[in-house]
Amino acid sequence: MSPARSNFIASLSTKHQALRTKNIWYMEDNSQLETPAEQPSFNYEELFSVLWGSRKLIGIITATVTVAAIIISLLLPKYYRSTVIILPETNPSKLAGLSNLASLAGVNVGGEVSLSKLYPTIVTSEAVLKNVIYQKYRTTSFSDSADLLKIWDIDDKDPQLAYEAMLNSLRGGLEVSLDNKTSVLSISLLTQEPQLSADIVNAVASELDLFVRTKRTTNASEQRKWIEGRLQEVKVDLEKSENALKDFRENNRRVSDSPQLLLEQERFIREVQINSTLYTELKRQYELAKIEEIKNIPIVNIMDSGRPAAKKEKPKRSIIVLTSFFLSLFGVMGFVYLKHRYGEKFTAVRTFLIRKIRTTSE
Repeated sequence: MSPARSNFIASLSTKHQALRTKNIWYMEDNSQLETPAEQPSFNYEELFSVLWGSRKLIGIITATVTVAAIIISLLLPKYYRSTVIILPETNPSKLAGLSNLASLAGVNVGGEVSLSKLYPTIVTSEAVLKNVIYQKYRTTSFSDSADLLKIWDIDDKDPQLAYEAMLNSLRGGLEVSLDNKTSVLSISLLTQEPQLSADIVNAVASELDLFVRTKRTTNASEQRKWIEGRLQEVKVDLEKSENALKDFRENNRRVSDSPQLLLEQERFIREVQINSTLYTELKRQYELAKIEEIKNIPIVNIMDSGRPAAKKEKPKRSIIVLTSFFLSLFGVMGFVYLKHRYGEKFTAVRTFLIRKIRTTSE
């Protein structure tokens, strides 16, 4: 036999032996991965035995997680909530003119105006929140009063960017909710100081009231302005006609002897009477318009003003600790039982994957 043929036969034998070894590994692995046709039923005694045997591990891990939760909950900062409750506007005549007010705040409420669609959006508008941001507040962080930019430590070289950041933060912090049944509006805020929370929500309510009072234009106010202007004009005409009649009588002492003078005098008298009647009626309408204007001025009816909270809103330490305790307890118990029940299968799968990786790399 030639040397070349002998080397070829030896190479085939080596490859056959390697293939046979891989097949043996594969058969062994498959035999380990095979599951029995019938799974054993759940055994409570087995569960109790496994958990009791690992009670130290379960206790140590659960206690560690619980203690860590207690420490973290104690280190978390406290937050206090303050809330303002505002009653709805009940006069339909006032609601009819609120569309103009909504447009001033950048709100489009469509054809039918409703308070429930208007106030929540106005509260978070820049027209209301701008003065709230720059208002001075007393806080424990500063010896003197400071605005929200300093209190919330929003520092930016560009004042406009700092203002935008503060505006977005305040909008995100305010919780404005409306009861659809009663239309009662609530405005609340969480901060780390109870007095600061109350001061800010009260400032928001005050700015809302100021905005509604000063920015809204009604039909009564427009009518009052027109009557006021017309009243001044008629007053001037009345004074002119009275002066004309006075001058005529001073220049013509014996009017009764001349029919022409009598006719002219009647014209002056009639002009005075007309202007006097107009002035009297306009004066009456002016007073009525002023009363109607005051009646139509909307008022933000604050039922409950914001007050400093006596108790913190969060963190809820008891909930944090109890949740951590039960999650860690049941999590460790489940891990221990699954490891006992399916540990051999997990080991077989891991061994099979390791061998597969090694074989592929070769």
